[in-house]
Amino acid sequence: MSRSIKLGIDFGITNTDVVIDDGANLKFKTFSSKNTSVNFLKELISSCTDDVSNLQIIGVTGGKHEALGSSYEGIEIKHYNEVDAIVKGAINTFHPKEEKFMVMSLGSGSACAIFSEGEIFHAAGTGLGGGTIRGLSKLIVGEDDPIIINALSSKGKREKVDLLLKDVISGPIGNLPESASAVNFGKIDYSECNKEDLAAGIISMVGQTILKTAITVASINDIKKVYVIGRSYKYDLLREMLMDGLGTINMEPLFHENGEYAICMGTI
Repeated sequence: MSRSIKLGIDFGITNTDVVIDDGANLKFKTFSSKNTSVNFLKELISSCTDDVSNLQIIGVTGGKHEALGSSYEGIEIKHYNEVDAIVKGAINTFHPKEEKFMVMSLGSGSACAIFSEGEIFHAAGTGLGGGTIRGLSKLIVGEDDPIIINALSSKGKREKVDLLLKDVISGPIGNLPESASAVNFGKIDYSECNKEDLAAGIISMVGQTILKTAITVASINDIKKVYVIGRSYKYDLLREMLMDGLGTINMEPLFHENGEYAICMGTI
């Protein structure tokens, strides 16, 4: 029997994503992350195929993937540096034509990687990301389900928790409008805030840090195209912030319906 299936696995902090490539179609699965181990790998494989002999190769990245060794039941395990997997995954997902572009990986934390004339390098990152949004939302709002947080923030008003430029100075600064946040969660008195406002304030704070990081990296490296992968951009407010903010430097972030699986796509 021919070995026809390739598995690509990204061991993330919160989610472990898997792509199953049978040569004709791609299928995606997501699992709650566990410690990277042979037992967890066996569990993932069992959920993806009934016959291990069908597997041609297993590509892995993220987590402590090096702990898995070089093979599983005679099947090669190919290990990928996560930055390489981020960029190669974006290439396999978006099929960009440019010789130079940036990939923003928005997971539990956030990273910016650059592809330039065949070379890949990590340009910058921040510890703020989807994990921060969920953690602070659990602490402040009492919710950690991304779907609920997204619904709440979409109805909230961040100006009820943030001090805006118009609150602290007479007008805009540079290309920042007077509605831009001057101090995140600077109102101090939150007695008139509801859960929706607080959720919007959390996403706004995280989103602004990600945006500033991305703008700095894009400007320094003369980037014209930005491909966004991961799950965090699925927060509507965060996605709008990226679109508006990158628009100030004449850049348009590009998204994909399967963007959350891009990193595991970088291992096949």
